[in-house]
Amino acid sequence: MPETPSRRSALSGASASHDLIQERTDLCLHRIYGPIDGIGVELPMQANRTAGSDDWHALWLAPGEWLLDGDVPELAAKMDAGGVAATDLSHARVVFRIPAALARDILVKGCPLDVREEIFPPGHCAQSVMAGVAILIHHLSDGAHMDIYVARSYGRFMQDWLLDAAG
Repeated sequence: MPETPSRRSALSGASASHDLIQERTDLCLHRIYGPIDGIGVELPMQANRTAGSDDWHALWLAPGEWLLDGDVPELAAKMDAGGVAATDLSHARVVFRIPAALARDILVKGCPLDVREEIFPPGHCAQSVMAGVAILIHHLSDGAHMDIYVARSYGRFMQDWLLDAAG
């Protein structure tokens, strides 16, 4: 069986940095397609909601479709046994973790989504665009941070855009 290559950051070699905008490098992302019975993970059934724990998050993307962010032990075997279709996206996305207040200030500059806390509270997620790039925003359930998911090929562009907007 071929060895899985280690994940290399899409931002490696980038000179720009910011103390508050961090790339998440611990990615284990799977897009899951139902049915989901018997896999032992409670997935959100309501649009734009999330479920999870400290170790993983399930983000609702569409009816019968979720993004699982985190390494849930033995999940792959459970998904295979349960007939769940899953696609590994760990190497296909860049995820930026930003403090929620700063994320709101940044998002208002280039995203049409209303991310005020009363409209977009912790435990919510939404797909939108920012600076012309498709993104997925996850307001973590602790309320302290937001994760912004973007296709890997836009990672450097989005990092530069976020840093400029934060400046």
